[in-house]
Amino acid sequence: MTRIFQVKLLKALSDFFEPVRRRSSRFFGSRMPVGDKVTLNQRSSYIWPSASGFLLLGIVVLMMIGATNYQNNLAFMLTFLVVGLGLATIILTFKNLQGVEFSLGQNKEFFVEQPSSISIGMKSLNRSRHSAIGFGWNKGAAVWGNVPEEGVSRVSLTITPKSRGYLKLPRIRVASIYPFGWLTTWAYFKFESPILVYPQPKEPPQTVDDAGDSDFEEGQKRAGGDEFYGLKQYQAGEPLSRIDWKSYARERGIYVREFANFQGQQLCFDWQSYSGFPVESRISFLTFLVEQAAAQNLGYALKLPGNFITFAEGEKHRANCLKALALFENDNVVDDRGNFSWENNRQEKR
Repeated sequence: MTRIFQVKLLKALSDFFEPVRRRSSRFFGSRMPVGDKVTLNQRSSYIWPSASGFLLLGIVVLMMIGATNYQNNLAFMLTFLVVGLGLATIILTFKNLQGVEFSLGQNKEFFVEQPSSISIGMKSLNRSRHSAIGFGWNKGAAVWGNVPEEGVSRVSLTITPKSRGYLKLPRIRVASIYPFGWLTTWAYFKFESPILVYPQPKEPPQTVDDAGDSDFEEGQKRAGGDEFYGLKQYQAGEPLSRIDWKSYARERGIYVREFANFQGQQLCFDWQSYSGFPVESRISFLTFLVEQAAAQNLGYALKLPGNFITFAEGEKHRANCLKALALFENDNVVDDRGNFSWENNRQEKR
């Protein structure tokens, strides 16, 4: 009974504060800069005493009471000195985020359920050093870095996409407690350009047999040939010479190369070859085949409903195939709600 009462109480409190949360979200959102290059200003930055700041404030009040009670000039002087130092700290802390340009860097590829790094550049526009700036997706975690007087300092934040297609990055929180930790200044900003997330590669449960039509033919596979067909999970007793060390180096697991002879014209990855599986599974299977063929520098084609990418090879062809798979029946830009999990990573300098 107590448990039920606690749940109802929490729900009632959540419903009560929900309008306040929505208003505050709209307020902060209207002041938040958005773009691929953003610079914070006074309107988008906030400042508030930290726990140590409130402790210092209490000590100053006690010092003022003691100095007034005993009419001690030295106590008054010490109190005013601490107050003056606190006022100067407000300016130093607040200005530490001003004059810094934050930009979205060149990022690597993103795959569903695979942690990837978002590169963010920090550059000083006023040619002054900015110290102890924290980056994070949320209030509780941050990676701290410094902005040099000249040049660019980079911060990497790790993010794990949960769905394929174009996705908007969540808002980023920057904060600083420089120089004494008495005050915390923070701001939010958001990058405008979405990122393209490729489907999660999954090994097909069985090899593709017959495929093709009268115009283009993948052919029929015969095991034991000398042409590369794909990768499969390592089984005990497999020859060590067939282990794909590239996949092992990328920490994708231990795979062995599978060879076969093909009767037909060209290698084609056909959507209809996995007609008994759900849509997302079929996309993941085709992504796996494209990745493995590209890793071995093989030529291939991709056949999707309403889209046929002709036979080619190379990195550009791989990117075109992965993009087609990522946007298949999903060409809308969606927001970040529920589509990411994240953690903070590291800072890099150059």
